Amino acid sequence: VVIQRKMSVDEDSVGDEVGDKQMRRRRRGLLRMYYGVDDQVSSNQQEDPLDIDSVGFKVDLYLEKLLKELSLTELFDKERQMKRETQQLDSNMQYLVYENHSKFITASETIKEMKDDFQHLEDDMGHLSSKMSEIRDSSDGINQALSDRKQQITKLSSVHHLLKKLQFLFELPTRLKTCIHMESYAQAVKYYVKAQKVLEQYQHLPSFHGIQQDCAVIITQLKAILKQRLDDQQSKPKVIAESVDLLLELQEPPEHLCDQFLMNSQRQLEKELEKVEAAAKESITTDNTEPQDVIMDAVEFVGVVSSFLGNLSLVIQSCFDMFINRIQMSGDTTVSQQALIKFVQKLMNQCMQLVKQKFLLEAKLLDSGILARALDRLSGKLQTMNQLVPAAEINRQSQDLVKQVVEAHTQSHALFLQQKFSDSITDVRQGIATFKGSSPLSTPPLKEYCSAIYTAIKNGLDSSIINLQEFIGPNVSFSSRSEFRSEFCMTLVREEVVVNLLETVIASCKEFSQSSGGSSITYPPTLVLTLSSLIHDLERSRISYLISNADEKFPPYEVGPIPATPIDPLVTEAKSTAEMLINHYVRVQGGVLSQMIRKSVETRDWLTTMEPRNVRSVMKRLVEEVASIDKQVGLLYEEGVKKTEGSETSRTFTYSLTRGGRGGYPYSSRSGMDSSFLSNIQKLFHERIEVFGSVEFNKLSIVTGIIKIALKALVECVRLRTFGKFGLQQMQVDAHYLQVYLWKYVTDEQLVPVLLDEVLNSTKDRCIDPVLMEQSVVELICEKTIML
Repeated sequence: VVIQRKMSVDEDSVGDEVGDKQMRRRRRGLLRMYYGVDDQVSSNQQEDPLDIDSVGFKVDLYLEKLLKELSLTELFDKERQMKRETQQLDSNMQYLVYENHSKFITASETIKEMKDDFQHLEDDMGHLSSKMSEIRDSSDGINQALSDRKQQITKLSSVHHLLKKLQFLFELPTRLKTCIHMESYAQAVKYYVKAQKVLEQYQHLPSFHGIQQDCAVIITQLKAILKQRLDDQQSKPKVIAESVDLLLELQEPPEHLCDQFLMNSQRQLEKELEKVEAAAKESITTDNTEPQDVIMDAVEFVGVVSSFLGNLSLVIQSCFDMFINRIQMSGDTTVSQQALIKFVQKLMNQCMQLVKQKFLLEAKLLDSGILARALDRLSGKLQTMNQLVPAAEINRQSQDLVKQVVEAHTQSHALFLQQKFSDSITDVRQGIATFKGSSPLSTPPLKEYCSAIYTAIKNGLDSSIINLQEFIGPNVSFSSRSEFRSEFCMTLVREEVVVNLLETVIASCKEFSQSSGGSSITYPPTLVLTLSSLIHDLERSRISYLISNADEKFPPYEVGPIPATPIDPLVTEAKSTAEMLINHYVRVQGGVLSQMIRKSVETRDWLTTMEPRNVRSVMKRLVEEVASIDKQVGLLYEEGVKKTEGSETSRTFTYSLTRGGRGGYPYSSRSGMDSSFLSNIQKLFHERIEVFGSVEFNKLSIVTGIIKIALKALVECVRLRTFGKFGLQQMQVDAHYLQVYLWKYVTDEQLVPVLLDEVLNSTKDRCIDPVLMEQSVVELICEKTIML
């Protein structure tokens, strides 16, 4: 019995425990549902006894695990951590309880207030229901009382309505006159349109016919007044639109009204065009058509044009609203559209002529930023206009304007660069002409002059490129068109500005190499030398740099139909021009020295001249001129390479007439050969000397070319004169002096002895008493001259 009782007690306790678990699980589920907590827990989490957040958490196992795995210090830390978490959970629990309690109290108060409000609402609804019942009863009583007279009242009402209409018709002429007198034209049209159908329907009746005639006369007057308002130039657009609407309601032909509307609008817009014309002419120009002071710039001018375009847009939109769209609903709109297109084209042609005149004037200025912004704004306005009337082809006019203005502006930059180059040449010429050195041998700073010319070219190009980049900026809308960008970058900037400038520079410099003796214009040789160095530098690297820089700054979207000018032909032309210039410089300087020599030979009597005691002054001057030329050329060109002393040429001058003393063999009568025969034999073993051949771009080659021309001129002058004994000896002294000084200026040291031997041999051939001076005496005279 005891066992059974105990088992029954255990079963009861187990049942109570199971019931408590179910109750707790249900409450937990409700809480999760209320707070939006996911109640899906994984099976591993439910069964893990060591997870403190798990449902199946076992305290003993968890404590045993901590004692095994953690040290004493770690256990204290774990204890403190769990205390903090417990306190945090308690705090959160208290906050939740307080928050839920506050919400519960608020909800209770709200429910209580709702109960009070609903009680008053129920009383009001009951009172309203009783009133509605009273109204329904009254309405039923009235309907019942009037049910016998309803048909009679309806008939009387219709008769009254008809009488009011008849009264309106009989009073219509008077009403119309009153409205016209009060200028209430819209009300008059409204009255007439309202009665027009009735009058037309019953016009066969005499009374209605008279009313109709009176109204027709009045409406005719009204139409005349409205048309007069259309023709009045002082009428505002609102008044014009109202008049057109009223005339259309009076069944006036829309085509005639459209023409009249456009004619009146044209007169008003022509006044706007007068303002545009006045703004386009607001500039002061000089005789060379270059603007000095522009009162209104392009951006301000576009503001004036925008006012005209805005008014034109209003006229176009009004024409569409008042005529074309209305006619489109009822019939053909071709006539009105064609009239509008002709109207727009006529005004736009006049406007574009004025705009083109102004912008072409602005294009002569070099400020591309203002011009690009103005063109962009104007292009946007014209594009909007083109959307209103596509058939007027305003967009094409806009593109043509942009193209012409940009071309003119680019051409202005090209002319400016060419003028700047020309001015730099003029400055260099003036600097050379006015140069005064500290000594007679001083030379102008040719290197600085050459750098100044190139700097003018490069800085001008850089400035123009920076300005012209405004036309392809990201804020310029018309630059997004590939055809414009391709033509602008390739044709205008690269070809018209950069390549054209380089071609102009090359062609202008080439002109300095084409002056001749018959020409009235002579150029300083130093200027020709400077330009040759400039073109030589351009040919070596600067042409490629300038063109590549422009290509980098102006990349086209795609290559245009016209191919770009290649760099190689320009480089070749520059090289050819540089060669022409340097060869021309050599010939001019050689000619100057030759003229000096010719005068000195022709003006002296060589038959009766005295025994030489010193070197002639002309030879000293010749040496000084060569030294000055060498110094000038050295400022612009490198030294060059000399031939070695052991060359084949140097070994063949053993029997030179002019070599003696140091390593040479003086002329002696003991030689059994004729000197002219010996000279001819020597020429056979020497290289042929090309006097007027091309020179290389180095100092030795250039000065050598000049010396060859001068000494060859001396040979030719000697052949035309007859010499006496002392004349031959004087030429011998002069030749030795030239040999002492000129050998260091030439590429081959044996070149000067060869030419001087030819001079002395020719002199000896033309001498009536060919006796040479002792070589030691010649050297003594020359040394004495050097010391002086």
